[in-house]
Amino acid sequence: MNQNYNNNEYEIRDTDTMCYQSRYPLANAPGSELQQMNYKDWMDSCTLEEQVELFRDTSTTVRDALTTTAGIIAALLSVSNPVSAAAAGIIALLIPQLWPSGSDEVTWEKFMAASEILIQKQITEAVRNKALSELEGMYRTIRLYELAAEDWNRNKNDPEAKERIRTQFRATNTVIEFAMPAFRVAGFEVPLLNVYAQAANLQLTLLRDAVKFGYDWGLPQDEVDDIYSEQLIPRISEHTDHCVRYFNIGVEEAKKLKANLDDYARYPWAQYINHGKIQGIENWNLFNDYRRNMTILVLDVVALWPTYDPKRYSIVTKSELTRELYTSVRGAFYGSTGDYNQDLEEIERNIISPPGLVLWPIESIVYTQNHTYYPMAGLQTRSYYSNSYTYQDSPVIGVTGTPNRINFDRADPFILTVTIIGFGQLGTSLGIYTMDFVKVSGSHRKVGNIEVGTDGYIDIPDRIPVGDNPPNTLSWMSAGATTLGITTFLQYVGYAWMHPSVDFSNRISLDKITQIPAVKGRSLTGTAKVIKGPGSTGGDLVALSAYDLLSIAVSLPANDTVFYKLRIRYASSQFARVQMSFTGPLEDGEATFDFPATYSGGNLTYNSFEYITTFAINSQSEEQFVEIQFVNFNEVDFIIDKLEFIPIEGSLEENEADQGLEKARKAVKALFTNDAKNALKLNITDYTVDQAANLVECVSEDFHAQEKMILLNQVKFAKGLSQTRNLLNHGDFESPDWSGENGWRTSHHVSVRSDNPIFKGRYLHMPGAMSPQFSNNIYPTYVYQKVDESKLKSYTRYLVRGFVGNSKDLELLVERYGKDIHVEMDVPNDIPYSLPMNECGGVDRCRPVSYQARSSHACTCSDTAVTHTDCQCKDKGNRTLTNMYTNVPTDRAVYRNGSHDHKSCGCKNNDMYRSETHPHKSCGCKDPHVFTYHIDTGCVDQEENLGLWFALKIASENGVANIDNLEIIEAQPLTGEALVRVKKREQKWKQEMAKKRLETEKAVQAAQGAIQNLFINAQQNRLKFETLFHQIVHAEMLVQQIPYVYHPFLSGALPAVPGMNFEIVQQLSATIGNARALYEQRNLVQNGTFSLGTGSWNVTEGVKVQPLQNTSVLVLSEWIHEASQQVRIDPNRGYVLRVTARKEGAGKGTVTMSDCADYTETLTFTSCDFNTSGSQTMSISTLSGFVTKTLEIFPDTDRIRIDIGETEGTFKIESVELICMEQMENHLYDMAGNLEE
Repeated sequence: MNQNYNNNEYEIRDTDTMCYQSRYPLANAPGSELQQMNYKDWMDSCTLEEQVELFRDTSTTVRDALTTTAGIIAALLSVSNPVSAAAAGIIALLIPQLWPSGSDEVTWEKFMAASEILIQKQITEAVRNKALSELEGMYRTIRLYELAAEDWNRNKNDPEAKERIRTQFRATNTVIEFAMPAFRVAGFEVPLLNVYAQAANLQLTLLRDAVKFGYDWGLPQDEVDDIYSEQLIPRISEHTDHCVRYFNIGVEEAKKLKANLDDYARYPWAQYINHGKIQGIENWNLFNDYRRNMTILVLDVVALWPTYDPKRYSIVTKSELTRELYTSVRGAFYGSTGDYNQDLEEIERNIISPPGLVLWPIESIVYTQNHTYYPMAGLQTRSYYSNSYTYQDSPVIGVTGTPNRINFDRADPFILTVTIIGFGQLGTSLGIYTMDFVKVSGSHRKVGNIEVGTDGYIDIPDRIPVGDNPPNTLSWMSAGATTLGITTFLQYVGYAWMHPSVDFSNRISLDKITQIPAVKGRSLTGTAKVIKGPGSTGGDLVALSAYDLLSIAVSLPANDTVFYKLRIRYASSQFARVQMSFTGPLEDGEATFDFPATYSGGNLTYNSFEYITTFAINSQSEEQFVEIQFVNFNEVDFIIDKLEFIPIEGSLEENEADQGLEKARKAVKALFTNDAKNALKLNITDYTVDQAANLVECVSEDFHAQEKMILLNQVKFAKGLSQTRNLLNHGDFESPDWSGENGWRTSHHVSVRSDNPIFKGRYLHMPGAMSPQFSNNIYPTYVYQKVDESKLKSYTRYLVRGFVGNSKDLELLVERYGKDIHVEMDVPNDIPYSLPMNECGGVDRCRPVSYQARSSHACTCSDTAVTHTDCQCKDKGNRTLTNMYTNVPTDRAVYRNGSHDHKSCGCKNNDMYRSETHPHKSCGCKDPHVFTYHIDTGCVDQEENLGLWFALKIASENGVANIDNLEIIEAQPLTGEALVRVKKREQKWKQEMAKKRLETEKAVQAAQGAIQNLFINAQQNRLKFETLFHQIVHAEMLVQQIPYVYHPFLSGALPAVPGMNFEIVQQLSATIGNARALYEQRNLVQNGTFSLGTGSWNVTEGVKVQPLQNTSVLVLSEWIHEASQQVRIDPNRGYVLRVTARKEGAGKGTVTMSDCADYTETLTFTSCDFNTSGSQTMSISTLSGFVTKTLEIFPDTDRIRIDIGETEGTFKIESVELICMEQMENHLYDMAGNLEE
């Protein structure tokens, strides 16, 4: 057969062109003169349009869509610095491609139709028409922006031109923003995906212009910054993740496509062979068609979007697409099982090369054998790694035979393959008879004896051209081998193609940022591996585990006025420490860099990647070969996407000085609300001011001494403004008077230190809770401060902010009407630093460091609609809770009746307050080190002096915290819903306080009444004779029952932290103490209340003192138990012996007084004392079952003895008193006391 199909693999064209011949494979075809033409003539005879169409499509639609997209990608990859430096310069390249005839939407209709063909799913008319309508509006507004940009590019200082482009940018941006949802309609995301990608590309180029040129247009810097942080960066992330997600969904759907082999126009060979032998192959080809074509239509565009960030890519970027594309598999599948998925997986495994470093084929060997139907026996390829001449041989696929060597030449690469297939007798076999490889020059290398155009065979060309641009080049061949009988042969073959942007030598540009994908390394050692890219990186990635090594060789051009800063784009689920080195003929270097974690694990997304700038490499007067190596020191995989070489002219020192000055200028400028620099922005934290000061202090005095002096004055003024507006005293702990009356109140062991370089100067260190030796008590560590009511304004919102270096079990409480803010913060100690020391032994922040400072953006998480790149609000559950910071816009916080705290992210289940609520565990921000909350005031009342109470506490022994830059600042007056909420909260608080005061009043009155009943007079300096010890104890118990004595957040702390009733309880407790002292003073019996155990008493073995309620009792539990004490007295006076005791069980208990003259008196106690009474005076004690008995005695000697005993059962004595009946002179007190027997 003489069949030549157009480059749309199997679409058969009419015979009026020499490139395509009859659709009937067994007929004699015209155009056999092709056999006399060389390949260059043959290709030249075909139109460019015909050459582009290589894919398996039934129309020119996919070809046209691919041609347009390939042209866009080529234009973006070849953008020059002048084009990039002009407003709408890139857009001007895109418009002719997307709207070649003006405002018609033909190109966009082809985009949609191409996706429909590839995924075999139709877009409804309504969805299509809506998308086309939005695209028409986009074109009109983009064209107006392009015209405005042209005007401004010509007249950059013209106010009218500035106003025109400002206005038109805002209008165009609005139109595109509202149009984008039309390109991702639910259910049609996959067939609309290439439209979405191109529309997103337009939006991102527009936003890039605004960030790059907006200030020169006259946009306020704040607006430019917002466009960057709230639009450009989030949209790059959003669009990237959308495209990758629905590309992958489309891939899964494409795996289900089944080729219709009865369509002989598309599959002419199918009519001559059993369909089962080719069904699996053609199914895989449909799946691969979608994957390959959508890679070009979508992912190749997406891979360029990170370079649209003008702050990272200030000049043109030289990028490379290292992904490989595969054309269709040719041949038959004799080993088919008939199982769809199994066949698909086997072909995939045989054809698609596993992830690995980029290989450059040197030579492929096709082994042939003498067989009528299966002449192709085996295949093997030898390849180089990038910029390396170390080769690797692939395993032999199939078997060896007669070697046919295909030599690759990078100067004249293969851009076309022609596979010639033929049929065996009776259609039982389909064999590969010839493989022809065609170079750019037109020369070719053929394996096999069958010529192109031979009757009875089908010629199938494969290539991936890119319109007017250089075509993709052949980079890999693979095959599926099988054995029939005793013959092993290649049953099908496939070809992989490399994008022309990929450079073997890794050449670094002099005037562009050069991206070198990590997969272009020359070697990997250890367990290092190449992993499949996420789809957005233009290729695969390198993953280094512990002590793995990656080596990459680059070529630096000859130039002695340029050096390069090396920046790494990477991803890591944990902190990684990586050693990097470079080696060249004239220079080498080595350093260790700390790479912070970028994501929490799982699938890689756009935001999983971050950048770290490492060392600088000088160029030389001659071109040099430089080898760069990476060694990972951590167990977790460190994933490298790209190395980026940023060219810098001039000396390294001067450049670093200029960059340091520019960073400091921006940091200082960002502090203030205006150019006058006389007021701080509300969102600027004290920590931010400190970090700006660090940058200013590092400005080089050698290059910028005067600028540094000016900036220092400005940042010092900013620090003064920050301190002035801070309602907390000494929130930065810099003053030596940071603690005390006008500062912080703290527990023991809290200290201020200055030895941690992540803080500027001094910071607060809080150790864990204390547990003294020989004590079971745990005392929390704390600091607190009250903001006086006089500093506050009515109905105003205040921001509460601070910086936590690290913490464990740290609790923050800020309150006015209850627990307005109650948060538990476990902040990881994940800010690695390795700062060098200066000659004085201090930290040198200005020398090169391995620690990369994180953003100083205050992570408020206060607006869920707009998230900062350094602040992603994750805590969604707290929005239904009450009376505190809730991660919603600050004028719409959620307040309801109920508990004040909220729980999230695994809050500990520990009761914190009487209401048994729990603190929220802070984890809502991407950067947990910076916290911002708000608290609202109602009506300010100077007499109430409620103020704001700020406290930090650690209640666990294993806790710790290092903190700085604590502040409470005025934010804004309350309006609307926030005002209503705080009034309701204030009213509720007043009601709660009224209940507390009533409760307090009742408790205080009861205690005061009991206390007053102890004394004779109002001065409370003399006890009533009738006052018993248990009455003092009872009064003391009533005092202890007074509530709200200590602050509930710091209850049990030492020193104690006062609550609302602390002062009155202190006063009443002092009176109780006085009563005890008076009681002990008049009692001549030592330790008569047994508060000192058995001290001063002589007791027999077994006699014990036991606690009972709030006092102690002496216990005699056997008849042999005794207790006694001798007391000196005045024999000329009378005394009262008073005993409070209880007898349990049978028998009796006795307290006997005797003197040396045989005078004896006894008080007898029985278990029936409640029912009978005798001559002894008796009263009932407040202790259950205890009675008090009194006996008057008149001893004749100056010494008496008191004996306590029992006959059986148990005898418990609460107190023994001996009181003089008359007022004794002071010197007689000296006579009273114990006597030793």
